[in-house]
Amino acid sequence: MDLIYGANKLDRRIKDVENLIREWREKERDWGQLYLDYKPVTPKDQLLVEDLAVTMLINSRVAAQAATSVCGHGGALDIGSLPDTPLEHTSDRERQVVADVIATMASWPWLGASVASKTLHKKRPALIPVLDNMAIFGAYMNPLWPERPALADTVKAVPRIKEALDWVALDVTRPENESVWQRLAEIEPERSRIEVFDMVWWMYFSPGRGGA
Repeated sequence: MDLIYGANKLDRRIKDVENLIREWREKERDWGQLYLDYKPVTPKDQLLVEDLAVTMLINSRVAAQAATSVCGHGGALDIGSLPDTPLEHTSDRERQVVADVIATMASWPWLGASVASKTLHKKRPALIPVLDNMAIFGAYMNPLWPERPALADTVKAVPRIKEALDWVALDVTRPENESVWQRLAEIEPERSRIEVFDMVWWMYFSPGRGGA
């Protein structure tokens, strides 16, 4: 089975996605798989310093200063404003709300969209995709990859974050992918669609992150 990624702007055919899922289970069993399996014990609508820890399982670059930022600003983050729906069912307006929340956290010192989305994903695992600096902004949305190495720039801007959400939302709802998503849901019934999206993309992206 194949999936098309690229939001009708930079389309790539990802082949043999079942095998990529199998590779994820094997290669990420001590990292990404543990991140997905982890069930937060912190409140769903409150951001605490403890929420940063799980991101280390997916190689998030969390500095001590990031914890200081969460201590100082986390209580004011309006997580409760997020729509209670999977990303594939969101409207444009709802995705704007999601982008605003991610960007608010990303605006704090020592944080960006990558760590913010990896942290907030555990609060809303069907709504907020992992927006990794390299895998998403640096490769998935980068027309120069894989001919050139994936970029690793920190992203904080609301429009860029909203654009990434729109791309992922389109790819997980485009008609030519629907039957494959349904089949993958049978293979990975405990995962949200955006989690399966990330599993597939990460295994496709990882070998070529350094470019051709």
